[in-house]
Amino acid sequence: MQLKFDWLIVLENLRRGIMVTDVTLEGPAGPRIIYVNRAWLKMTGYDRGELAGKTPRILQGKHTDRAVVSGLRQKLLNREQFHGQTWNYRKNGEPFLMNWYCYAIYGDRPKPIYYVAEQEDVTEIESLRMKQRLMINPHDADAQAFFAVLKDWKPRKQVG
Repeated sequence: MQLKFDWLIVLENLRRGIMVTDVTLEGPAGPRIIYVNRAWLKMTGYDRGELAGKTPRILQGKHTDRAVVSGLRQKLLNREQFHGQTWNYRKNGEPFLMNWYCYAIYGDRPKPIYYVAEQEDVTEIESLRMKQRLMINPHDADAQAFFAVLKDWKPRKQVG
Protein backbone atom coordinates (compact mmCIF):
# COMPACT_ATOMS: atom_id res chain seq x y z
CA MET A 1 0.00 0.00 0.00
CA GLN A 2 1.42 3.37 -1.05
CA LEU A 3 0.90 6.15 1.50
CA LYS A 4 0.96 9.73 0.29
CA PHE A 5 2.66 11.79 2.97
CA ASP A 6 2.53 15.58 3.14
CA TRP A 7 5.12 16.94 5.58
CA LEU A 8 3.67 20.44 5.46
CA ILE A 9 0.35 19.19 6.85
CA VAL A 10 2.26 17.52 9.69
CA LEU A 11 4.35 20.62 10.47
CA GLU A 12 1.34 22.95 10.37
CA ASN A 13 -0.55 20.78 12.86
CA LEU A 14 2.17 20.24 15.46
CA ARG A 15 1.37 21.75 18.84
CA ARG A 16 4.91 23.01 19.39
CA GLY A 17 6.08 26.08 17.50
CA ILE A 18 8.47 25.30 14.66
CA MET A 19 10.80 27.80 13.02
CA VAL A 20 13.14 27.03 10.12
CA THR A 21 15.91 29.48 9.22
CA ASP A 22 18.78 29.65 6.79
CA VAL A 23 22.26 28.94 8.19
CA THR A 24 23.70 32.47 8.22
CA LEU A 25 25.26 32.97 11.65
CA GLU A 26 27.91 35.55 10.77
CA GLY A 27 27.36 39.28 10.62
CA PRO A 28 24.62 41.46 12.00
CA ALA A 29 21.89 40.01 9.80
CA GLY A 30 21.92 36.55 11.34
CA PRO A 31 19.77 33.71 10.11
CA ARG A 32 16.63 34.60 8.15
CA ILE A 33 13.29 32.99 8.88
CA ILE A 34 12.21 30.65 6.08
CA TYR A 35 9.19 28.97 7.66
CA VAL A 36 7.10 28.99 10.84
CA ASN A 37 4.13 26.80 11.64
CA ARG A 38 0.69 27.82 12.95
CA ALA A 39 1.62 27.04 16.57
CA TRP A 40 4.53 29.48 16.29
CA LEU A 41 2.29 32.17 14.81
CA LYS A 42 -0.25 31.67 17.59
CA MET A 43 2.45 31.77 20.28
CA THR A 44 4.05 34.99 18.99
CA GLY A 45 1.15 36.91 17.46
CA TYR A 46 2.92 37.46 14.15
CA ASP A 47 1.46 36.85 10.69
CA ARG A 48 3.48 35.06 8.02
CA GLY A 49 3.45 38.15 5.82
CA GLU A 50 5.33 40.13 8.46
CA LEU A 51 8.24 37.71 8.59
CA ALA A 52 9.79 38.27 5.14
CA GLY A 53 13.47 39.09 5.63
CA LYS A 54 13.20 38.91 9.43
CA THR A 55 15.44 37.04 11.85
CA PRO A 56 14.54 35.28 15.10
CA ARG A 57 15.78 38.43 16.83
CA ILE A 58 12.28 39.89 16.39
CA LEU A 59 11.41 37.88 19.52
CA GLN A 60 14.18 39.36 21.66
CA GLY A 61 13.79 42.25 24.06
CA LYS A 62 14.69 43.84 27.37
CA HIS A 63 14.83 40.65 29.44
CA THR A 64 16.18 38.26 26.82
CA ASP A 65 19.26 36.61 28.31
CA ARG A 66 22.10 37.46 25.92
CA ALA A 67 24.23 34.64 27.34
CA VAL A 68 21.57 32.13 26.29
CA VAL A 69 21.46 33.61 22.79
CA SER A 70 25.28 33.52 22.58
CA GLY A 71 25.20 29.92 23.77
CA LEU A 72 22.78 29.07 20.97
CA ARG A 73 25.10 30.54 18.36
CA GLN A 74 28.14 28.75 19.79
CA LYS A 75 26.37 25.38 19.92
CA LEU A 76 25.32 25.73 16.27
CA LEU A 77 28.85 26.72 15.22
CA ASN A 78 30.14 23.63 17.07
CA ARG A 79 27.57 21.45 15.25
CA GLU A 80 25.82 20.64 18.53
CA GLN A 81 22.17 20.67 19.52
CA PHE A 82 21.09 23.63 21.63
CA HIS A 83 18.54 23.58 24.45
CA GLY A 84 17.73 26.75 26.32
CA GLN A 85 15.18 28.98 27.95
CA THR A 86 14.87 32.76 28.06
CA TRP A 87 12.38 35.59 27.91
CA ASN A 88 11.13 36.45 24.47
CA TYR A 89 8.41 38.84 23.35
CA ARG A 90 5.22 38.52 21.36
CA LYS A 91 4.43 40.99 18.59
CA ASN A 92 2.40 43.07 21.07
CA GLY A 93 5.39 43.31 23.45
CA GLU A 94 4.14 40.80 26.00
CA PRO A 95 6.98 38.77 27.52
CA PHE A 96 6.82 34.99 27.56
CA LEU A 97 9.31 32.42 28.76
CA MET A 98 10.39 30.34 25.79
CA ASN A 99 11.92 26.91 26.04
CA TRP A 100 13.46 25.62 22.84
CA TYR A 101 15.68 23.19 21.04
CA CYS A 102 17.63 24.20 17.96
CA TYR A 103 19.66 22.01 15.65
CA ALA A 104 21.01 21.79 12.11
CA ILE A 105 19.43 19.87 9.26
CA TYR A 106 21.89 18.35 6.83
CA GLY A 107 21.31 17.38 3.22
CA ASP A 108 23.72 15.42 1.10
CA ARG A 109 26.62 17.71 2.01
CA PRO A 110 28.46 17.84 5.36
CA LYS A 111 27.38 21.47 5.93
CA PRO A 112 24.00 22.36 7.43
CA ILE A 113 21.31 23.54 5.03
CA TYR A 114 18.75 24.72 7.62
CA TYR A 115 18.42 25.34 11.31
CA VAL A 116 15.23 24.16 12.99
CA ALA A 117 13.94 25.45 16.30
CA GLU A 118 11.24 23.67 18.29
CA GLN A 119 9.81 26.32 20.59
CA GLU A 120 7.20 26.43 23.35
CA ASP A 121 5.80 28.99 25.73
CA VAL A 122 6.41 27.71 29.28
CA THR A 123 5.35 30.88 31.11
CA GLU A 124 2.27 29.34 32.70
CA ILE A 125 3.97 26.24 34.07
CA GLU A 126 6.99 28.25 35.22
CA SER A 127 4.65 30.72 36.92
CA LEU A 128 3.14 27.89 38.96
CA ARG A 129 6.59 26.65 39.91
CA MET A 130 7.71 30.14 40.94
CA LYS A 131 4.55 30.66 43.03
CA GLN A 132 5.40 27.46 44.90
CA ARG A 133 8.92 28.72 45.50
CA LEU A 134 7.56 31.98 46.92
CA MET A 135 5.27 30.05 49.26
CA ILE A 136 8.33 28.30 50.66
CA ASN A 137 10.53 31.40 50.64
CA PRO A 138 8.84 34.79 50.08
CA HIS A 139 12.29 36.31 49.48
CA ASP A 140 13.29 33.94 46.64
CA ALA A 141 15.18 36.30 44.31
CA ASP A 142 14.71 34.18 41.16
CA ALA A 143 10.96 33.92 41.69
CA GLN A 144 10.69 37.64 42.40
CA ALA A 145 12.67 38.42 39.24
CA PHE A 146 10.39 36.13 37.21
CA PHE A 147 7.25 37.98 38.33
CA ALA A 148 8.96 41.37 37.92
CA VAL A 149 9.36 40.67 34.19
CA LEU A 150 5.66 39.91 33.87
CA LYS A 151 4.69 42.94 35.96
CA ASP A 152 6.95 45.17 33.85
CA TRP A 153 4.78 44.60 30.77
CA LYS A 154 2.17 47.23 30.12
CA PRO A 155 -0.36 46.23 27.46
CA ARG A 156 -1.04 48.90 24.86
CA LYS A 157 -4.39 50.58 25.12
CA GLN A 158 -6.68 49.68 22.25
CA VAL A 159 -7.93 52.63 20.25
CA GLY A 160 -11.52 52.77 19.09
